[in-house]
Amino acid sequence: MEESFITAEVSTPTSGRCLWSSPIWKRRVFEWAITFYTIKDHVGYFHTFPHVGGPFQNRDEANEAIDRCLTDQKDLTMGIGLSEVDKIIQKCRYFPDGTKKRLKAGEPIDKRRDTNYHLAQAVVDKYNDHHNLFGDLAYELKDVFDEPSLWEEENYKMYIHMNFTAKTKGSDGFDAGSDNLFFAEITYVDGEHELTVNCCCMVNPFDNGPCLGCGTTMKHPNDGNAYTGGHMNASYSRPFGSDPQKASWCYDEDVHIRVYFPAN
Repeated sequence: MEESFITAEVSTPTSGRCLWSSPIWKRRVFEWAITFYTIKDHVGYFHTFPHVGGPFQNRDEANEAIDRCLTDQKDLTMGIGLSEVDKIIQKCRYFPDGTKKRLKAGEPIDKRRDTNYHLAQAVVDKYNDHHNLFGDLAYELKDVFDEPSLWEEENYKMYIHMNFTAKTKGSDGFDAGSDNLFFAEITYVDGEHELTVNCCCMVNPFDNGPCLGCGTTMKHPNDGNAYTGGHMNASYSRPFGSDPQKASWCYDEDVHIRVYFPAN
């Protein structure tokens, strides 16, 4: 199973908007196009996003639980009764659990493969842990407003600026209050395989902090010193991830793929 491990550490900027400084571990399982984030709370327990059980005593337990989860989700009927070419075609079209890799226009991405959503979940969980918010006072993630990563070419850094909403639970188990809008900045330094959460804080719809890389819909804190990316007069590009692809065409995919293989 091809996968990658990246350690993400929370930085300590002077703005006071950083989180508790334990790492976030990122594990990308390419065969499944699922990214798992593992965090450690202040007590010492480990939690994964997407959830695979737990909490766990250590990272090894968390990774073993991830492996078991993926094994349990495999579609054991895949490949049965197929020729070698048809097995290859099936593998090109489907993930090991039988989910289609290429989505038609309008089809939602499987929540397990929504990388930004699970990253935001990890950030919200760390926010609660850092501020000692538990039970009815803890925030729960609601919506993530997707924004592609920004590659700041002159600085050789990739920044993720994201907005998401979260709200607390009432004592009766129902949502309490209105949604709160958050801003978070996560930084990936190329070559160091390290992510840092530079900033996580609430913002309001009228905040308009400076950023030369994001679009006008992204809400940044008015205090530009709270985050590091987007301040340079630099070239910006938007690298693409490997989440399920959207497709606007709907002709027979089997025919499209089969042309790359010789006839049986």
